[in-house]
Amino acid sequence: MKEGTPAGADSPHKSYSLRPEIPAEMGDGSRLPAALAERVGIDARALAAFRIYVGLLLCADLLLRARNLRAFYTDAGVLPRDIHAELYPTLARVSLHTLSGALWWQALLFVVAFGFALLLTVGYRTRVSAVASWLLLASLQARNDYVLNGGDTVLLVVLFVALFLPLGRRWSLDARASDGADATATPAVGFGTAALLSQVVLIYATNAVFKFRSDAWMAGEAVPQVFQVERFVVFLGPYISEFTALLVAINWLWVAMLAASPLLLLARGWLRATLVALYMGAHLAMRLTMDLGLFSEAMVAGLLVFLPPVVWDRVESAVEPLINGVGDWLDARPGIDAAVQPSRAVLPSGLRRGAARALPVATALVLVVGLLWQVAAVGVVATPEDAPVDPAEHSWKLFAPNPPASDGWYVTTAETAAGEEVDVYPHADTGFDPPDDIADTYPNARWRKYLTGLQHGSDRRIAAFADYLCRTGAETHGERLTEVEIVFVHESAHSDERTRQDLGTYRCRSA
Repeated sequence: MKEGTPAGADSPHKSYSLRPEIPAEMGDGSRLPAALAERVGIDARALAAFRIYVGLLLCADLLLRARNLRAFYTDAGVLPRDIHAELYPTLARVSLHTLSGALWWQALLFVVAFGFALLLTVGYRTRVSAVASWLLLASLQARNDYVLNGGDTVLLVVLFVALFLPLGRRWSLDARASDGADATATPAVGFGTAALLSQVVLIYATNAVFKFRSDAWMAGEAVPQVFQVERFVVFLGPYISEFTALLVAINWLWVAMLAASPLLLLARGWLRATLVALYMGAHLAMRLTMDLGLFSEAMVAGLLVFLPPVVWDRVESAVEPLINGVGDWLDARPGIDAAVQPSRAVLPSGLRRGAARALPVATALVLVVGLLWQVAAVGVVATPEDAPVDPAEHSWKLFAPNPPASDGWYVTTAETAAGEEVDVYPHADTGFDPPDDIADTYPNARWRKYLTGLQHGSDRRIAAFADYLCRTGAETHGERLTEVEIVFVHESAHSDERTRQDLGTYRCRSA
């Protein structure tokens, strides 16, 4: 492909300029000084990579969640809709997933969400697909807050901010349908790009503030302490946990990286690319040693948009044969090409013009709210007493200021109608003696999040889990259960000291 060849001109498929330039006019960023625009601009190919990555991540997340579809999202699970409405009335009202507690309804929404995630990945009706994906993700998260961790919040936030950006400008079916009119490598610049980039930096910077306030982190003891908690440590983690000096060094290195995160915004060119590679490498190391849910994967999504044009020039050169091959394949099948190309705009032209005029205001508002939220979270700005949500309770702490110092597992026993005592813990054979590996008693990160929080949960929440154990236990043992006892065994991460926390004995409803 010749650099700068216009779409459709000397080529049977569409081709685009490989070298981006910051234009004089870029909508809401048109008056930004060139140096600032270069730092808050996002390469169109970075947005495309973000779109593809997030689409695939949404697909993977749905497939992983589907393993526990009944347990987490139906009335036969751990959080029936009546209890959900009682504990979280606002979330229950805004979630599509609460319209029915049947398994078929949840499965249908999962399939629809999976379809929109695929459309987002290939860039078909990108804006519509992105909005639908975000709405369904928000609805799913609202259905059961007990299984969420920081990675879920990161994914929801970065996808929301990205809704205001041209995600389909490159490497998409929308770009092909536009005949190259909007398929340029020109960076997007404006309040929206500043909001997305700043959100990623704020996640790191806010986390740094909480770690600076932590005695354990400032003493170099936090990472060694966390690696003694078996329920988090996976893959290479058990081997790394034996090297205390290495873990202390990692403790200080991570704190330094968090504190240095504003450099991601200030740097440019290969320096920025090097910094992004370091942060991505850190998250890969987390994934290989600890099970933190989607946190590492979601942060990589946010880091992709920091990669500068010098990186994407080389990436595009490498994938150019693939792009051209796909274009040739579609050109040879005009029926498929016509079927996937939008025939008309979704919104009327007048409404589109109004939305375009409102976009700078909306993105500026997103930028300001994001900044104020994190400033309030670290206590620089006081939160009003009547505020419905406390930012400090929904901020980026990640084992700060107090990393976990104990581990534990569940022991759940039930009594049958015949008077026999049976084990009804659904994930492992557990007793009061320590299991070989505590992590094995939690089948995945979502169950671990749910069960770890259960020991501090309300009586109503624990009773709902007891009902779930009664139902699944009766199915497993093939006989009616009369009552179930739930116990959590705490074990110190630094010794063999164990304590028993009785969460109650509950009568089975079917008894």
